[in-house]
Amino acid sequence: MIAMESYNARCWVFTLLVTCIASYNINSEQLHSLNLNHKLTKLAWMVDWQENEVFFHVNNSFEYGKFQTFAVGFSQRGLLSRTDFCVFSYVQNLYKQVYDTYTSRVPNHIFIDTIQNCATIHMDANTIAFRRKFDTCDPQDIVFHSGTMYLVWWRIDSLLDWRNNFTMMPNISEQNQGVLPLQLLRADKILINEKPHHLNKIEVHLDDVVVPPAETTYWCKIQQLEPWLINAKHHIIQFEPLIDNEDLVHHMEVFQCVANNVEISTFNGPCKDMPTYGRLCSKVMALWAMGAGSFTYPKEAGLPIGGEGFNPHIRLEVHFNNPKLKSGCIDSSGMRIKVVSKLRRYDAAIMELGLEYTDKMAIPPGQIAFPLYGYCIAECTELALPKSGIVIFGSQLHTHLRGVRVLTRHFRGAEELPEINRDDFFSHHYQEIRQLRYKPQVLPGDALVTTCYYDTRGYSIATLGGFSISDEMCVNYIHYYPATELEVCKSSISDKSLNNFFEYMKKIKEQNITSASGIRSKNYRSIHWNQMSINKLFDTYISTPLSMQCNRSNGMRFDGFDWENAPKPKFKLHVNKKSRSCTSVPNNLQWFKSLNEGCCDNFGDCIYSDTKQRE
Repeated sequence: MIAMESYNARCWVFTLLVTCIASYNINSEQLHSLNLNHKLTKLAWMVDWQENEVFFHVNNSFEYGKFQTFAVGFSQRGLLSRTDFCVFSYVQNLYKQVYDTYTSRVPNHIFIDTIQNCATIHMDANTIAFRRKFDTCDPQDIVFHSGTMYLVWWRIDSLLDWRNNFTMMPNISEQNQGVLPLQLLRADKILINEKPHHLNKIEVHLDDVVVPPAETTYWCKIQQLEPWLINAKHHIIQFEPLIDNEDLVHHMEVFQCVANNVEISTFNGPCKDMPTYGRLCSKVMALWAMGAGSFTYPKEAGLPIGGEGFNPHIRLEVHFNNPKLKSGCIDSSGMRIKVVSKLRRYDAAIMELGLEYTDKMAIPPGQIAFPLYGYCIAECTELALPKSGIVIFGSQLHTHLRGVRVLTRHFRGAEELPEINRDDFFSHHYQEIRQLRYKPQVLPGDALVTTCYYDTRGYSIATLGGFSISDEMCVNYIHYYPATELEVCKSSISDKSLNNFFEYMKKIKEQNITSASGIRSKNYRSIHWNQMSINKLFDTYISTPLSMQCNRSNGMRFDGFDWENAPKPKFKLHVNKKSRSCTSVPNNLQWFKSLNEGCCDNFGDCIYSDTKQRE
């Protein structure tokens, strides 16, 4: 049994803060929360960046004696196997106990950890408060990080029967367990402090659309903004989703129309049927993807909307993912946007990094972590960014079904600076726009490289880049200030390089390719994928010239450089191992495979951990 730790001043502050917030609904920038069970059971946490630890508080855990055991833990990919649990037991006036535990690859048993790291602050008949270090240096504990993590919880109405430091995993009712994605080590929340008479809101949503019985549908609505918003410039300071069908809406975007001397009209229908003028509505204003909530701008910046020269039309684009081909579903999803009339210091903007949406890029089948690289090269930032550069304060990483890890790296010449954003446990079900605690400054001449890793085990044909959910994407939507004209800084392999690859596979490797310059999807799917052909494709991607999209918001490329067949940056692209404070594993634990280790591919990159790096 672990003795209950004495209260120290900091723990008292935390416990009292949580109590006050629960009682009086007081907001706190440092306190985050997550409903575990339909708002009845709630987890709150606070990150202590100075001490590298997290304080947790669970409200309504035991429900005043209804339950006697409550477990909360963390899993790499949301499974019960190889999960790190703190297991709390409580019987009024009789019994208090907490064990640091874990499950093995087959989660039939729960094992007591050799080293105990669940430091309990308080436990009573309804609440639990405890703390834990980011990295305990215990291989049987999950390392806390700033990417996607999975919180696993369960509770039962009895005590566990511990024998020889393990017990059987109990039978748990469905309503008393859950697995929830979260970003644990997240930046402080941003509160809106504007006076009510400066604050207003607009809603941009569909109007009772009948969702087609097709796997992928992009629905577009072009509408005109209200006159009060157009007559004077405002700043968008927050946007939040309005979702009708959570099982159908995959992601949404709101675009500003940028059109000179072109008449824009309203439209409501499938995007594929949209008139050509709809392509002029491509400047991103707000965006949302599965799992995300609201996004709030920092107090010094806002996204401009309205005023002189602002086109009065905007376009809402909703991606419906309907793999079960449901029919008759009605949807009015969209976005609620909060604006202020008192302008902030900086105009903010959104920029797309990563890979162009094109079938020029492909991922071979049967891969654990095949990487694709999307470049924003120095020549583009040199032309498009102001001398003082830009400050990035938010980031949303995005792939489709097969993406498992995404990161954007920052280079200044040959020097690599701290990463823009990174998620080693990316899930397409949880694509938040994340506030960045470290806000990087990107200067003219800097390069940004977004890398996406894909798991195609179980697939028999190549996965192509494209818009469908069965295709793949690799994007980082960055939020930054001050605003520039650079809307898209993305790449793909050059046409010439790809044709040379298909020509090589056709003539030298005798693949069943009709024409090297023919239909790309057909060529990719005509290749017999073995280690030789996979290596050849990978080498082609990382060594041949680029087709760069260094684009303004109107879709036109910046002048001043030959963007087709643009050279790749010369810096190395191996992913550095993230530093840890632990230099070695204790001798008595060297027999145990760390919960933080996972699968690595034949290129030396791991999708479940940072234990290896590409040389």
